[in-house]
Amino acid sequence: MAATKIDINEHFYTVLKGAWESNINNQSRWVIFSDLHLGDGSVRDDFKPNFESFQSALRDYYLKHNYSLILNGDVEELQRFPLDVILKNWKPVYMLFDAFANKNRLAKTYGNYDLQLKFQKPPYDYQMSEVCKLSYEGGHIFIYHGHQASKKYQRQNDLVGFILKYFANPLRIKNYAVSHSSKRQYKIEKRAYEHDISRNQISIIGHTHRLLFESLHKVDRLRFEIDQLCREYLISRPSNQESIAHSIKFYQSELEKSHQIDNLKNTNSFIYHHNLAIPCLFNSGTVIGKREITCLKISDGKMRLIHWFDKNIPKKYLQYTGYDPILLPNTEFYKMVINEDALHYIFARIKLLC
Repeated sequence: MAATKIDINEHFYTVLKGAWESNINNQSRWVIFSDLHLGDGSVRDDFKPNFESFQSALRDYYLKHNYSLILNGDVEELQRFPLDVILKNWKPVYMLFDAFANKNRLAKTYGNYDLQLKFQKPPYDYQMSEVCKLSYEGGHIFIYHGHQASKKYQRQNDLVGFILKYFANPLRIKNYAVSHSSKRQYKIEKRAYEHDISRNQISIIGHTHRLLFESLHKVDRLRFEIDQLCREYLISRPSNQESIAHSIKFYQSELEKSHQIDNLKNTNSFIYHHNLAIPCLFNSGTVIGKREITCLKISDGKMRLIHWFDKNIPKKYLQYTGYDPILLPNTEFYKMVINEDALHYIFARIKLLC
């Protein structure tokens, strides 16, 4: 067992030491998206349903407010579609990428589904690397897709691509892969988490399509929210208690759904540390989610987990989440902060707890 851990750490060290680097401060603005899976624009294209939300988020908010953009792997679905077909069908998206790149505000990492770009130069001239590294006041944030934490991805990647292209595509089967296997998700996250602890650093990954903030995935975060709301209910005015009770019921239903989806009814926790979660691992989620898109942004010295969605989302979701959705002016799209914390505080906790 010990030999395997050493191999994984050596692999991480090799990958991370070649990172593209940038220094950031409290005035810096960055946004990280992962797992777009751009396709051919047909019904087989997983990106198509969320295209308008993604376009509006980039064009009407992040570009307008001078953010730098990191595309963290699996941007193109090259295991199912040729690159020239993807480029042709998603010209508006690449025009937005170009707008960031022309301002030197774009970096792009390799994922397992667009890994061939590492060996075959694409027609666009973007800053591309295996890993991006943001340095903040002596602390380091490593941004990489996440497949590097899987010991088998290199051997299985070609096989997965063959199955998707020649079997899944003709049958119009969506790309499930690791994002629909809770056991594989957990193993990948745990390896990344343990490596971060060993080096007192932060990592932001994608790949699993599962949101993580400060090493907590949705199940644990919902449990904490419910506990906090129960405490708040007891000290609140009667006029506020009804709203709090509705929020608690909403979170309970979301927790139950998460258990059913991930088949976690016999799992007590997704905290990777025995006693206390160390806030070193984050996951920006995916652009092809059922409830629109998620991302991580860094601005004003804080890390924030963001959910973008359109007006068709159920009203009860807006009423009882406890969050504050903001309608983007002159659009039909909402931006909602799911979680946030100061980088100073995150790095301090990592230093004290590791």
